[in-house]
Amino acid sequence: MSKLTGSDLIIKCLKMYDVDTIFGIAGDHILHLLDKLIDQNFRMIDGRHEAASVHMANAYSRVLRKPGVVLSTTPGHANAVAGLANAMHSEAPVINITGSADSSNIGRGAMQEFDQVGIAKPVTKGAWEIPSVERIPEYISLAFRTAMEGKRGPVHLTIPHDLQEQTVDIEVFQRYKKSVVDDINNWLTYPNLNQINKSLEMLSNAKKPVIIAGLGAGATVSSKDLDLFLKNTKIPFFGVDSGRALVPDSHECSLGIGYLPLNKSAQRVSESDVVLLLGVKLDYQLGFGGSPPFNKDAKIICVDPDIEQLNRSRTVSLIVNSDVGPYVELMKQRSEGINWDNHEWLKSLKNTKKNYISEMNKLSDGELPMHPMDVSLSIQEHLDDDTFVVFDGGDYCHFSRATVPIEKYLRSLYVSSFGMIGVGLPYAIGAKAALPDKKVILVVGDGSLGFHVPEIDTSVRHDLPVTVIVGNNSLWGIDYWIQKGLYDRDVWTELDQTNYELVAKGFGAQGILVDNPELLKQELKKSLNSNKMTILNTIVRKIPSPVADAAVSRKLGTHG
Repeated sequence: MSKLTGSDLIIKCLKMYDVDTIFGIAGDHILHLLDKLIDQNFRMIDGRHEAASVHMANAYSRVLRKPGVVLSTTPGHANAVAGLANAMHSEAPVINITGSADSSNIGRGAMQEFDQVGIAKPVTKGAWEIPSVERIPEYISLAFRTAMEGKRGPVHLTIPHDLQEQTVDIEVFQRYKKSVVDDINNWLTYPNLNQINKSLEMLSNAKKPVIIAGLGAGATVSSKDLDLFLKNTKIPFFGVDSGRALVPDSHECSLGIGYLPLNKSAQRVSESDVVLLLGVKLDYQLGFGGSPPFNKDAKIICVDPDIEQLNRSRTVSLIVNSDVGPYVELMKQRSEGINWDNHEWLKSLKNTKKNYISEMNKLSDGELPMHPMDVSLSIQEHLDDDTFVVFDGGDYCHFSRATVPIEKYLRSLYVSSFGMIGVGLPYAIGAKAALPDKKVILVVGDGSLGFHVPEIDTSVRHDLPVTVIVGNNSLWGIDYWIQKGLYDRDVWTELDQTNYELVAKGFGAQGILVDNPELLKQELKKSLNSNKMTILNTIVRKIPSPVADAAVSRKLGTHG
């Protein structure tokens, strides 16, 4: 009977789940696995920091709606934990596999020993150490199911080095083969028809309904189903996180980004009498479901695959514990033939959005240093529907987030609700790995880029070019403006001007210092047409974004 090593078992299981790309960094306790992997047809993208590798897998997994696999060794796992925490907030199905010292020596002061599973548990949906080589297929199946079923999220597996080297009969794999090849699309949960009918009744009787879609929607909703549902009902639609652009921003029912500080039409949710939340948490961004931002008499429908997210902040009018995709599919089917009358409400919100964009565009005043809106307008001039735009940072990028239209689903990412800035460059690389034939632009602050700037090297080595527009204002922007607004002084929030154009060249990328709008337009066009990793170190004005202004107003109690 044929024999397999533990590493062979891992590889067979990954292939059964159609894994073709693996992120990570080499280290002592995964060397046997790496030696086996290199002879297989995996694309292996090694980064410069484990957290960044997790961020790459995070973006990759959400863009392709399938698990992203990342490997690390034991001290690397300590680095990776930050990425896993962010992946939990991102609802990203990341499969984090870490080696360890031989299982026989754990607890005896083994090399680099620490509680890998214990540290991973609070920041994952599940974390396990595989106890024997025979159980590798069982635990990998468990990991994939846990990451993909219900609310998506990261999982962790510790696989000791001796288990990677041990051999077993191939029969060990065969007995789990059917478990491993389950179709991920069959793991969805569906609502019952009473919930669908009640939802339709509430929405059709509403005077001013709105829909806000978030991460849960981004994971499973069909853009075609949502498009037809909206066309049937004419209900105004907003998207946040990976729910953004499930239908294009230019769609007849779309009002674009649903983040209230960046969209005055979204702020009018206070007028709505029925709010349908598709995979959106009633967290701090929505005032925990309070008033504001909602009308005190508003009825709220929450659709989410995670039962823990429902009725947490407040009792809502209707709970639907289901994957969002099947819910929208059924709503689309049953919304036909109902008399919907939302045209005037939708038209009014459209006018508010149009006026807001006009106000924002006028901030580009031709003076130097450039206003961040000069960056937005430059991007818009060279944007096509397939261009992927990543935003990263506490403040500067918000001008572009508010005004750059996203016309295709899964062509945009931003920092998660965890607020972990610095993810932008790894996200951009992960997005490029997922969509290698698409152009990728990263709009990032000078503070944020500094966290993972060595990943420029990863981009260059693996031929995953992105165009990076650094907004260099020598500030940790959001905290600087909050400090100035609340305390009239700043602490630890001013930076020196970093010569990122020189840093880029040191890693083998192109780097240009940009100090005026015309040069930015020229260099952006050149970069997007060159297929080379490029850093445009763009000097921008020190000015607070609407997000910073809203944060100060909220903390001072003057927020409307």
